[in-house]
Amino acid sequence: MIWFKYYGNGKVLHGTREVGSFWWKDLLKLCVLYRGIAKCQIGDGSTVLFWEDLCSSGVLAVKYPCLFSFAKAQRISVKSVVEAEDLASLFALPLSSQAYDELQDMEVELSMVHLSNDRKYI
Repeated sequence: MIWFKYYGNGKVLHGTREVGSFWWKDLLKLCVLYRGIAKCQIGDGSTVLFWEDLCSSGVLAVKYPCLFSFAKAQRISVKSVVEAEDLASLFALPLSSQAYDELQDMEVELSMVHLSNDRKYI
């Protein structure tokens, strides 16, 4: 009920500011600790942060730090990245040579991501 009231508009729960009662906000503070140890199942990708959540290949912001520094939206969902018409539009251009190399590696990794119709909550 809380999820659909506050986060049913396509936003990632831990990618937005805290809303709701003070009890709910206190629970959300534990989300940071939980996300540090829990691996996400991507599902449809709408509830998983592309750069910050722990997925099968690790946290992408740590794996590709130079490329992450060029990201226009650092709290973007996996679904938004996969459905982007042009991957380059997600970054402030021009990229450094190291960031460009990381982009090529990330494109290979991203080509293996297949979104399902099942919405998985983390």
